[in-house]
Amino acid sequence: MIKETLNQIKEQTGLKLTLCSHFKGVREHNGKKYFNIVLNQRTSESKAYSILQKFSNKYNIIKIEPNGLKRVSIFINN
Repeated sequence: MIKETLNQIKEQTGLKLTLCSHFKGVREHNGKKYFNIVLNQRTSESKAYSILQKFSNKYNIIKIEPNGLKRVSIFINN
C-alpha cells in the first residue's frame, strides 16, 4: 500500500519521498490509514510539501497533514 502510493506520487509529481524511520509502516487514526514521510526542509518552507498539497487537492487520492517540523502524514483515501 505504501509503495503503490509513493509510486503514484512520484509518477505524477516527480517527488521521491523518504519514509519516516521513527514511525514505520501503516498506522491508523480515527479509522483512516496513513504513513509518515520526512521532508528535507520544514513543512512551512518546503516546496515538496506545496507540491504534495496541490497533488492531494487535485486527485483526492491522498490527504496530507503536517506531523512535526519535517514529518508529514499521508492519509490514503479509498
